[in-house]
Amino acid sequence: MAGDRSEGLRIWRLRKRQLYVDAELRPAPDTGEWDLLVYYGTTLTSSKRFATRNEAVDEGRARRAELEREGWTFHW
Repeated sequence: MAGDRSEGLRIWRLRKRQLYVDAELRPAPDTGEWDLLVYYGTTLTSSKRFATRNEAVDEGRARRAELEREGWTFHW
């Protein structure tokens, strides 16, 4: 799973200078749960599993808000 980004659904990308951070959602196999994965460039920096997709999206929104307060801007 780490480093394999082929199955994830990117929900946002932020940029700052020449760097970027992505958040992706991925369904956890056979559980009905969802993983939120955060990448700094191509490096997986954090992942967390949630019981529902909505919980994962909410956490993704909170992480995005934190980064935007630090000067990161939206970029698709």
